[in-house]
Amino acid sequence: MTTGAMTLQRASVRGTGLAFGTEDGLSKALADGCFLLAVPAGCDPGPGITLCREFYRAPEDGPEATRPYRGFRALEGVYFDREHFQTEHVLIDGPGRRRHFPPELIAMTERISELTLLVLRCAMADLGIATHLWSEITGGAVDGRGTHWFAANHYRSDRAQLGCAPHKDTGFVTVLYNEEPGLEAFVNDVWVPIDPVSGHFVVNFGGAFELLTAALSRPVHAILHRVRQCTPEPGAADRFSFAAFANPPATGNLYQVRRDGSAAAVRSSEDFLREFNEHTWSDRHTDFGIARSVGAGRGERS
Repeated sequence: MTTGAMTLQRASVRGTGLAFGTEDGLSKALADGCFLLAVPAGCDPGPGITLCREFYRAPEDGPEATRPYRGFRALEGVYFDREHFQTEHVLIDGPGRRRHFPPELIAMTERISELTLLVLRCAMADLGIATHLWSEITGGAVDGRGTHWFAANHYRSDRAQLGCAPHKDTGFVTVLYNEEPGLEAFVNDVWVPIDPVSGHFVVNFGGAFELLTAALSRPVHAILHRVRQCTPEPGAADRFSFAAFANPPATGNLYQVRRDGSAAAVRSSEDFLREFNEHTWSDRHTDFGIARSVGAGRGERS
């Protein structure tokens, strides 16, 4: 049976807010767990695309102009070979980006990180969460603290494996850029394609946001998603994607907002992240993002 692609709400950035195509667009997006966001004017994804095409290559394996984008396999704690899936990726936080990325790539990742915070603020406002709680209940993430990951993914087409494990993102908001099909969401017990739309990011909500809003009348849905096995057309390049994440700190507590407007801590971030790592990847990286900052990584690129 052929399953049609998921139809997502569409939005664009307008000033310090979001403009949806319909009056209840954001409310529907919160229930769906994802929506499409037009790439803002001046936000050039080019450096992120270059990183995805180059990070897994040796430093000398390409032109000098793109050398700063290569050699990341040598960085323990930044480069991850997901042995049970097609994906290999760079996962890196703000301090790591400032240490290892070229200036134009840092600028692009900071711009997309700003979009994650804009979405987070708009969503909390739409849900009626009191602004004086925002910093505490997000572990400072809404103020630019917390952990702000950036991931660059390469899907190795020579592997007959699922592209990426079924999972919910751990944090509050993810802004994803992709150009090829492969992303799927689990909707009504069926995997449904989320097809890329040119000029748009896919925004999805994560587990920390779902937990935060679980007691509200309109809880946020953290969408379960995966990437199917990707086989490019003959002569075409492998699939890639990159994303920015607004997450709570690796240590501390995750919160839940009650219907009376108050909030309380409900579990530790460490337990939440360890459970996610163990259940999702089933590999040797169960401590990822828990015990220490991984942004700087260990080792050096040539």
